[in-house]
Amino acid sequence: MSIPGTLAFSIHVDSLHAHGKSTWLASIAPIMLIYLNFPPSERFKPENVYVAGIILGPKEPTSLQLHYLLMPLINELKELWKGYHL
Repeated sequence: MSIPGTLAFSIHVDSLHAHGKSTWLASIAPIMLIYLNFPPSERFKPENVYVAGIILGPKEPTSLQLHYLLMPLINELKELWKGYHL
C-alpha cells in the first residue's frame, strides 16, 4: 500500500560498544534512515543508508533518552510530511 509521490523511511538505531585493551570504553549508536521505496535488495547498501545522527556516550542510551534524542528528527519528518509549497 503506497501513496504516489510519497517517501517511506524506517528509522534504525543500533548501539555498538567500543572496547579498549581490556575494558568497555563507550557506546556508539548511529541513527539511520532506510528508504523503503527502494527494492529490498537495495535498501541497506551503504550508499542508500542516510546517517541522521550518531549518539555517543559512556553506555547505551535508555529508552527515555532515545525518545528525547529522536524527537528533533521526528519533528522534522512531521514537518516534511506537511509538504513545502514554493
